[in-house]
Amino acid sequence: MEDHFYWLIIIAIGIAASCALWIMYRKIQDLTKRNKSLLEQKETERNSFHPDLTPYKLDPHLLKNALNAIQSHAYHSYHALDKLSNVLDYILYESDEKLVKLKDEINFAQNLIEINRLKVSPLFDLHMRTKITPEAGNLMIAPFITINPIENAFKHADLQNENSFISVVFEATEDTVLLSVSNKIKENTMAKGTERGGIGNRSFKNRLDKLYGNRYTLVTEQKDDVYHVKVEIKLSGND
Repeated sequence: MEDHFYWLIIIAIGIAASCALWIMYRKIQDLTKRNKSLLEQKETERNSFHPDLTPYKLDPHLLKNALNAIQSHAYHSYHALDKLSNVLDYILYESDEKLVKLKDEINFAQNLIEINRLKVSPLFDLHMRTKITPEAGNLMIAPFITINPIENAFKHADLQNENSFISVVFEATEDTVLLSVSNKIKENTMAKGTERGGIGNRSFKNRLDKLYGNRYTLVTEQKDDVYHVKVEIKLSGND
């Protein structure tokens, strides 16, 4: 009897398990069908959706352009800090010398211009050109002697006007260096002739007189709204 009882229990458990498995199977089939139906419905809705009502998606190119702009600002900041470091090195370690190499003075001017480039409009025409022979680069010159015309150009030019400009040109051959600086003047700060720059210009000329006597020429002129400065200095190996 007991054996029959155990077999009945085992059969009942088997039938119950089979029923449970069948129910689960049916539920899975039902869920699969419902899921398939929902997917087909969504696909139909998506295909029939009015194009004017489609969800707005942000153009990834806009984000890419924003990233490029941020990277550009970061690069310019790093670039300017590097130039500032070079300027400080020149001031701290070279300016105490009575004379420096012409190529070092020109490099200092280039660094100073690059730092000031941060202040100008992106459309502002700012350029510097150098044309010096290797031999002329080793000529000796008084430190900071070329900076006054460049500083004045940045002081009196309209840095945010896309129609304005600053041009700086260094040329050196044999024993002579020529610095030519031109810039368009702000309309509200128009000056007449060599009076532009005031005390700064007089101090610059006095320094040239003291250091180079009759070995230099300084020409300043204003044509309409453009101011020109040309400084030519005769140098030697040890000045």
